[in-house]
Amino acid sequence: MNFSKEDENYIYEIISKNIKKYRKLKGWTQAELADKINYSLAFIRGIESSYLHTFSFGAIWRIAQVLEVDFTKLCEDEDTANKSKSIIYKCSKCGMETKFPANLIRNLKNLNEINGNNNLPSFPCTNDDCDGRIFPVNPMDF
Repeated sequence: MNFSKEDENYIYEIISKNIKKYRKLKGWTQAELADKINYSLAFIRGIESSYLHTFSFGAIWRIAQVLEVDFTKLCEDEDTANKSKSIIYKCSKCGMETKFPANLIRNLKNLNEINGNNNLPSFPCTNDDCDGRIFPVNPMDF
């Protein structure tokens, strides 16, 4: 089900997609998530299908805790959160710049967060004579 951004149900759809995404990143089934938060499987199915529009902030907070993600990540609309389609990286040693697709960096960042690292990923420089690392030029844009 898709809601327009002007519809008050839009936030339920966003939360629904994000819970499902982070649950799958953990490799859990809906039943496993339900068991870990001590809620019914029907409750999780209802949230993830975006048909259940009566859950509390407390329930979402509890899900975020179990999934080990920041509560705000469950409310984040990736379509509007990513203002650009690429992110510029620059080598700290030689100054070489390159662009990476924002969705790739976003996915790597999500994996890092699961492992407790909240930083954007950095990479070894690809210039032959450089042993530096490339970092995002403006991480606040991401």
